[in-house]
Parts: sequence; structure tokens; C-alpha cells
Amino acid sequence: MGFTTINGYPLRFRIEGDGPLVVFGHGLMGNIEQIDDNAGPLSRLLERVRVLVYDARGHGQSGGPEDESGYTWETLGCDMSALIEFAGEDSAIIGGASMGAATALWVAIERPVRVRALALMIPPPLGPRELWGDAERQAIQTLDLIGAAVQNFGVEKTVELAQNFPGFATTPDEAQQRAQWLLGQNPKTLRYAIRGLVAAPGHDPEAYRGIKVPTLVLAHEGDGLHPVRSAQLLKDAIADCRLVVAPDPNYWQTHPDELHAEFETFLDRIL
Repeated sequence: MGFTTINGYPLRFRIEGDGPLVVFGHGLMGNIEQIDDNAGPLSRLLERVRVLVYDARGHGQSGGPEDESGYTWETLGCDMSALIEFAGEDSAIIGGASMGAATALWVAIERPVRVRALALMIPPPLGPRELWGDAERQAIQTLDLIGAAVQNFGVEKTVELAQNFPGFATTPDEAQQRAQWLLGQNPKTLRYAIRGLVAAPGHDPEAYRGIKVPTLVLAHEGDGLHPVRSAQLLKDAIADCRLVVAPDPNYWQTHPDELHAEFETFLDRIL
């Protein structure tokens, strides 16, 4: 565990294991610990790959700009690309969950020479907003409300208010987990990160057709912030893509052996 300066900001990172490099990003309002909690099977792969995880700019213990314009898929993608170079490699298997998945997609499209393969978990709403369903719009609206609340009331008060926001969580356990994520964030940068990324434009879905590397997409039903529609869009656009859809939002957390098996099978194909 340590810090390194990437594109002007100190980012906290951890790198461990042996083998080809994997760079994996967490979700919005997350950090390295979120990856540990939700993708624990990554640690079971350390005899096969070298895994670099990190707190994205403005998240966890990493620094970041106090400006919404500093949080776009391009700025996050440039950070992930630079971390590959920092780790001493020209390319890597890259991926992430939610925000991390969208970050890796940006790298795959804009910096394809950096990408050996893609492993994407629960991608967020992708494509133009006219394609989004009602649950997706509500989820993004909730994120915007959280960003506004942090800006106006601070993180601790936002945690109290967020319990009543529509779409904040689907279960009491999830609400508690997301509250802890919020409390663990940098209060100086969180509002900018949320509001910047909510407004940040993504790629036209046609751009995904240009992704030529092997891709694994893991999704789940029942979650407007991580719609199956986005996962299916990727499956339809990327020639070499395996899509696995779980029946509910907690499935991958409660079935870690199945998650590990998907990662193992994917590595068997590409290594």
C-alpha cells in the first residue's frame, strides 16, 4: 500500500501478487476497501496475476481537484492508463465495478494499446439518456441529490438525509454499506466527483464495436444504477464478450465461489 502522484494528484494504491498485471477500479463513492468487500475473489487470483487496486481521484484517501470539470470518464481513464505505466507495464488486463467499469471502457476505446483484456462488473447506465429506463433515471437523480446534499450540508448530514432518497438502497444492509462509503470519503472532493461524473458524457455505443480484446461482463438484475441494459449493450457491441447476469443485486457477494470461477475461467482463456 502506498501513494503515487498521477496526473498531478496523490492516489492511494495497493499492488500485490505475481504474473500479468491487472488494474481494477472501484465504484463511485468507493475505495480500495469497497473492492475488497465486493470482489474478494480477486485476492484468490494472486498466484496467477499481479493486481493493482487504487482509490480513484477524489475518493477514499486519494487527492483530487475541487472542480467538477476534473471528474470525467476521460480524466479517470487517463489516471487508470497512467497507473499501468506506473506499474512498469505497457498494457494490462483492466476492469472495475460500476464507475471502475466505465473508466476501463474509456481506456479500451481511447488507449487500446494499454488493454490486454477487459473484466467489467455491473456497468452503470451507458449510451444516450433517451435509451435509459425509469429506474436508471431515478438512480442517477439520486446520485445528483447526494452530490447537492454534500455540497450544501456536508457528508455526515447527507448520510442522514440519504436514507430517505429514492433509490439510495434496496435493503437495510445496502443502506448501511453505502452510508459507510459516504463517511469514508474526502469531504473536500466528494461533491465534485459525484456531480462531475453524473454530468459527464460517455461514448456513443457504436464506439464499443471497436473493442477487440476479450471481455467479461458480470451484471445483475434489479438495479437501476447498474442496469442489465448496459451489460447487454456491451455484449451486442463487443465481438469477443461473455456476459453473465445474476438474478439479484447481492448475488455476486453471496456467491463468491461462482465469482471466482468466472474470473478463473476468463484468465484461462487469455493467459
